Amino acid sequence: MIPGSLRQPELSLPFPSDQTWSFTGGPHTGWGTGEPFAALDFAPPSENSGCVPAKKENYATAIADGLVVRSGADGVALDLDRDGNERTGWVIFYLHLATLQRAPLGADLKAGDKIGYPSCEGGRSTGTHVHIARKYNGEWIVADSVIPFTLSGWMVHNGSSAYLGTMTKGGSIVIACECGDAFTSISAGFP
Repeated sequence: MIPGSLRQPELSLPFPSDQTWSFTGGPHTGWGTGEPFAALDFAPPSENSGCVPAKKENYATAIADGLVVRSGADGVALDLDRDGNERTGWVIFYLHLATLQRAPLGADLKAGDKIGYPSCEGGRSTGTHVHIARKYNGEWIVADSVIPFTLSGWMVHNGSSAYLGTMTKGGSIVIACECGDAFTSISAGFP
């Protein structure tokens, strides 16, 4: 049950605040195929495309304070109300985090803490990235909805199909694309 007054808690981009990554996937399925379009993808800077290890400084971060209640190849779940139950309250779901140095079950993280390294592990992937989505009371929350997915002030908007879309902040627009060009660059400040 989603209350009509529900608001998203403050969330940051899923990488260190002093870095610029690429917005490689606009709203798409949170898990599996089809709808709801609840997830976004971000890739660290790299000279190579495809599935390559992320550099030591390019780790994914907790986008809010929370407790890791699941950690495995099938994803990491960060429970924001810390009650230990992935089916209650706000939960942030991460996919494609490398096994090596992935936050363990029970880790109590602060926003900005390392949660793991982006990779191609844990499902279908064409390149190193991190996939994030929101849940509330066990339900996926659509990214472009009355409860907009907003990260460090950047608001998500659907594109014409899955994986397309934009993020806006003030008058700035970042366009989702696997290409990783200048138009996909995003940081906590303006591009």
